[in-house]
Amino acid sequence: MNASNIWVSDLTHYYNRKQLSPTLEDINLNIPKGQLTALIGRSGCGKSTLLQMLAGLLVPTEGVIRINGHTVLKPNAKWNMMFQKPSLYPWMTVRENAALSLVFAGTYKGNESRVEDLLDMVGLSEHKDKNVQQLSGGQQQRVALARSLAAEPEVLLLDEPFSALDAFTRSALQTEVAQICHDQGITMVLVTHDIEEANAMADKVIIMNHNPGRIVGSLEVPVSYPRDRNADDFVALKEELFAEFEKIDQAKQKELQEIKDLAS
Repeated sequence: MNASNIWVSDLTHYYNRKQLSPTLEDINLNIPKGQLTALIGRSGCGKSTLLQMLAGLLVPTEGVIRINGHTVLKPNAKWNMMFQKPSLYPWMTVRENAALSLVFAGTYKGNESRVEDLLDMVGLSEHKDKNVQQLSGGQQQRVALARSLAAEPEVLLLDEPFSALDAFTRSALQTEVAQICHDQGITMVLVTHDIEEANAMADKVIIMNHNPGRIVGSLEVPVSYPRDRNADDFVALKEELFAEFEKIDQAKQKELQEIKDLAS
């Protein structure tokens, strides 16, 4: 399976002309093929907006996004996105939902075994003939994952897809999705505000700040998969990321206070 290089150049975005400052400003980013990247920042920093642009769901006001040399202007089956909710068809079975990307592409016939293999990979073989409404939230996200992987994506974009799950299920899926992307060479971009999730899943963490949304820092996570969250190196990196995040956040608060003082 081919991975993809993501290149973002001089991206700035306004949702409308009335905005005094942009939602995103001067975003420059290069994600090598096969790298697992996390975008982390407080709510409102524009990380989900940036992810939607990578998926082709939004077009930036200024700047260019290219994936594997192709300018991103619209959605593509090779750049798959998983949302916070699994968005499954409730009247269909697990197998039917997992096969949808192949059905829509007209390639399901002859590739039925791929769907069966993916359901086995995500631990749903015993549930494949069940209606998805019979599954737990975690199992439904596994169906959404199988559906995303069925099209053999070059890029997997994750918009906090585990945030509504219980802690045990969330941790298990974080580990499994990261391992799958790593093993299959899929370029992954994860949006999260959870420092542990970023450390558990990413090779590199990109830190964003708000008003306007900008990239203000990054941290490499040189820990092999699967990651032991109790290991000393993992704990140390988590503490380092938290400290970096707090330092940047404090600098932003100081900047905002100085602006208020000047205006008063």
